[in-house]
Amino acid sequence: MRKLSVAEGKVLWDKFVPHKQVWTDDWDIRVALCKEYGYDLLILYDGKNFFPLQFEPENGYYTLMSGATAEKNYLTFDPEFMKKTKDIPENIYFDFLDTSFDGCVEGLCPQFFVDITGINNVNEFIKRFSKKHQKNFKHAYKKFGKYSFVKKGNYKELEAFNIATFEDKSGFVTEESTCYNILDNDSRTEYWSIIKDEETAFILQYFFYGKTMSVCVWGANEKYKDSLKVAFTESILLAKSRGCTRIDYAPTYSGWKFLYHLDTAPLWRYKRGTIPDAVDSADYEIPPAERTKLKAKGRI
Repeated sequence: MRKLSVAEGKVLWDKFVPHKQVWTDDWDIRVALCKEYGYDLLILYDGKNFFPLQFEPENGYYTLMSGATAEKNYLTFDPEFMKKTKDIPENIYFDFLDTSFDGCVEGLCPQFFVDITGINNVNEFIKRFSKKHQKNFKHAYKKFGKYSFVKKGNYKELEAFNIATFEDKSGFVTEESTCYNILDNDSRTEYWSIIKDEETAFILQYFFYGKTMSVCVWGANEKYKDSLKVAFTESILLAKSRGCTRIDYAPTYSGWKFLYHLDTAPLWRYKRGTIPDAVDSADYEIPPAERTKLKAKGRI
């Protein structure tokens, strides 16, 4: 196999992943993430099989470029070749694969999204709710009262709201803030806010890529209850106005994603060699007891 430069890797990535959806489908963003975390890249190609890898010294294994930050990973290689060849490292952990093959196990969390191809507004979406939940949703939205939804806000304002909302679990307290900061400097990123009574009630960071609008991170003013319902409603309308067919909500567990009946798709992982047990207890996973209940109900 031949080692490639970052520039050579980009050409192959765009060939193997032509239909990009989520923000981590962008090669330059993946490279930026690797650089921010200080990881060494190992980009290999043999004329057919493409392995854009990074080495994570704290874990002692290689993963696909951008690691656990990636929202979805694609097969850019023949799985059987990958399992037999000695030309790639032994210790590998490939997470968030969108395709399963022999040796894969289902990942710790599915992909969460909303397919809005046939949905024009929130009332059409919440038909999937129970009648009681539909009624409660509509009542809370109406009770919220007058507001405006505007392209407004910035990284620092969002950071403050998010930390107030999630405290020590906030992505701005952990290393996830790295990706939010990279997105902040990208022209495809937009900040939108719910303004009520002349103050910000809710703020979101969106990323527009092809036909997908990714909801990257958000924060709420605790003074305004039920602002998430308003934000969800406005997100559908904004995505439709931009010609999007999908709203991405990331493969990270949050109870509201199941409460709101978001669409899901399984993601897969493959590991070989010496992999620490800690990777099976990631922060983004569905809690084991909750996972058992959801599987029994056919929700995942």
